Amino acid sequence: MVNYFNSLNLNSLIGMDIPFWALIAAPVAIILLVLFLIWFIPTRIFKSRLRKIINAQDATQSAQAISKFEKHYPAEKLVRYSSRMERYSRQMGSKVVRETGLADKWVQKLSHSPSPAEKDLRRVLLYCPESSYFKAFLAAEQHPRLRKVFSDWMQGEGEEKVIRLLAESCRGESFVPDLSKGFLENNRTLLYELTGEPEWYARFFVYRILLLDNDTLTERTIDDGLLDTNPLIRKTLIENISFDHDKIWNVLWDKLIHDPVYEVREAARIRIGKEYMDRYNPKDVIMSDEETARVLELLNLDCQEDKIFAMASLESTNTELRYHAAVFLEKCGALLSLLTKNTLDDPTTLEQSVSLLQKALEVNVSGFLADYSSGDGGSLLAAARLLSGPAESAGGTAEHICVLEKKVFEFFHNKEPSPYTKEIYTKTLEAVINNGNVKSFELVAEELSRRESDKVFLEMLLPRLPKKAEAVFAPILFRFLENPVFPLRDELVQVLGTFNPDIILPKMFQILDNGQPEQNYIVYTSALKILGSIKLPFCLQNVLERLPAIKPEDAEEFGRLIAGYPQDMFESKARTLLASPDAGIRASLIAILPITKNDSFMKDVRSSLKDVDPDVRVAAIKALLGFGELKFLNQETSMLRDPVERVRLATAEVIAKHGNAAAMEILDNVTKDPNETDVVQIGVIMGLGQGSNAEGITILVNILDSNDELRGHAEQALSMRTAKRDITQLIEIFKDAEPQLREKLIPVFKTQGSKAEPQIVEILKDEVASLKPYFVSILEETGYIGMIIRRLSNKKAEIRREAALQLSLMETISAYRGLVLAAKDPDQEVRVCVVKALDKLKNSQSYEILENLKKDPDNRIRKYTHWALERLDSLGME
Repeated sequence: MVNYFNSLNLNSLIGMDIPFWALIAAPVAIILLVLFLIWFIPTRIFKSRLRKIINAQDATQSAQAISKFEKHYPAEKLVRYSSRMERYSRQMGSKVVRETGLADKWVQKLSHSPSPAEKDLRRVLLYCPESSYFKAFLAAEQHPRLRKVFSDWMQGEGEEKVIRLLAESCRGESFVPDLSKGFLENNRTLLYELTGEPEWYARFFVYRILLLDNDTLTERTIDDGLLDTNPLIRKTLIENISFDHDKIWNVLWDKLIHDPVYEVREAARIRIGKEYMDRYNPKDVIMSDEETARVLELLNLDCQEDKIFAMASLESTNTELRYHAAVFLEKCGALLSLLTKNTLDDPTTLEQSVSLLQKALEVNVSGFLADYSSGDGGSLLAAARLLSGPAESAGGTAEHICVLEKKVFEFFHNKEPSPYTKEIYTKTLEAVINNGNVKSFELVAEELSRRESDKVFLEMLLPRLPKKAEAVFAPILFRFLENPVFPLRDELVQVLGTFNPDIILPKMFQILDNGQPEQNYIVYTSALKILGSIKLPFCLQNVLERLPAIKPEDAEEFGRLIAGYPQDMFESKARTLLASPDAGIRASLIAILPITKNDSFMKDVRSSLKDVDPDVRVAAIKALLGFGELKFLNQETSMLRDPVERVRLATAEVIAKHGNAAAMEILDNVTKDPNETDVVQIGVIMGLGQGSNAEGITILVNILDSNDELRGHAEQALSMRTAKRDITQLIEIFKDAEPQLREKLIPVFKTQGSKAEPQIVEILKDEVASLKPYFVSILEETGYIGMIIRRLSNKKAEIRREAALQLSLMETISAYRGLVLAAKDPDQEVRVCVVKALDKLKNSQSYEILENLKKDPDNRIRKYTHWALERLDSLGME
């Protein structure tokens, strides 16, 4: 049914005679009406909101109207309707532009557009605030095609008014005064007047224009401007004044050393550098410290005069001057050059450079230590000296120390330190100790780990490990401790003994509890020494109970460690252990008692002489010697008949060293007793060799002469008696001895070597013919004659004289060979000694020696020998 009616209506219309345009016009009219409404309604709303801004009765209403307007029409969007807003401004006033933020956008477009249009300038001049006029002026200055618009506006407003408005709106922006040149022609008086404006930016604007004028009055005005209170004005005038050449120089120098503002002084220095370097030489000018500091602040990196001036100022006692000088010298690379030019073969220059660089560090200028070449090590030594001072006086930073470490450790890679380079290494370690940080400690730890088997470097490293970094080094040192072939064990033990017990104790007890002394004695005893050196009361019992593991030769060292504990604590624990059944603990404890110097244990030691255990008895007899109980020892000769051999041996050795005459007689009998063991007899002999009594030498000489089995031991013991009185006694015995005994004593003197030589020479001076061959033979064997011959070439005449005199006592071919060489000595007294020596050659043996020297391979020897023979033949002795 619906379709029927629709088709009926359409057919009815088609049947009517309606023009075609009418059918088209209606929809078009509707569309136009809609478009109009779309434009009209927003426009009316837009204008309505603008009017609310204009018609606001108070500030609150105005703020609300502006806020609503900006919400719908932000300035970024509004700028697209600049033409419409310009029209509305003519209708409603410029407030609509200013209050909506559009004015700022117009000014921004004028200032930043690369090619602003004339209409942009007009909008700013006609509708924007007066504060925007200077922006318009700048745009006209920059774009000549806008100048006519600006000039026309200026003429319309009046030049004087515009100049004042521009001065007020200027805020110190720089401008090239091309357009403003014309201001000078008709408004010079106004410009002079404006230089007295209270606002600095007005004065700045005027002075910038007056700089174009050469009038005398203008120059005077600019002179006043050089003292303006605003630094930007003074700086601008300094950069642009064009007075007499000499006058400008004086102004620039005055501003450089007197103006309180850095930017003004900088401007003066820059202009001096461009125009007045022929006059600039600060080292020739007398200045106060304040003036000097201002010059130093503005030195030129490319100016040689400035470098010389700064280097001189670096040595000033004034730290402010030194700081500015150091900063400049660092910037120009002079400090780095001063560091890197050092060489190890020029210690004077190195010392001077360190002194200068130290002055830079004292004012906290240290950048030159950040990176530098190692060279031959001179720069490293200089840097190490600079950084190794105490924390309160050293300069540089921990980072600089790390740089130094890396360079030094690399420098010594595969290189042994020499006397010239050793200080580099040690000073670097001192720098780490005094001023290092965690990173520097880690670098030392890496170096330490690499040097585990290098004794030379370990000797430098171990004593210089920073104590405040114990935790860093402890794992490495523990590894060293467990290395049985570690080369510096005593030093390692000493270092670990100073570490914090919290770090040390767990590891030491681990080694002691798990270790077997007989299998790894060195590591075990090292841990025990460290435990003893910590001196903790609760460790003493543990140390004492482990003493049996200690070898006799190490007992003294442990005794010194234990002596450091509190006496009452030691006595209590020691008496408890002496009463214990363990013989090993008792013996080892008795062995160290003399070292503790605690006499309260004397009764315990004496009673231990009768102890059931032989090791305790041995320890007791040795302890009595340690306590100096010689009288009591001489009463204990009965122990020489102890049933246990090692007890007899210990007793024999002890009494032999310090026994009296009665004890010596008993010992003599022991050496002659055919029933005594060889071990005990040898012990007596070696003990006598370490003694100091005359009876002991007599016993040993008798054994040497009569006991073939023990002769070698007696000879060794006698050679140990090198005290002056012992050698004198042996020489007296030698004098009176039969030839057979003399032959047996000669090896003793030879073994004594340099200890016996002075006494033998004194005997030779007595000219005992029967003894001379023996003693000369001894001196030849010990190398003494060769040493005397070498002294003939000494630069000191008195040494050569003594050498010639001593050689004259020897009648051997080597002695005469040396004498003939000295025959032509430049010193007369030496020659006299030679002649006197030759006078003694009047025997067939001496002639035979000289005849042999005539065939010597050395031409000088042959020549001087002929001379000596001629002297003997002519008997022309002086």
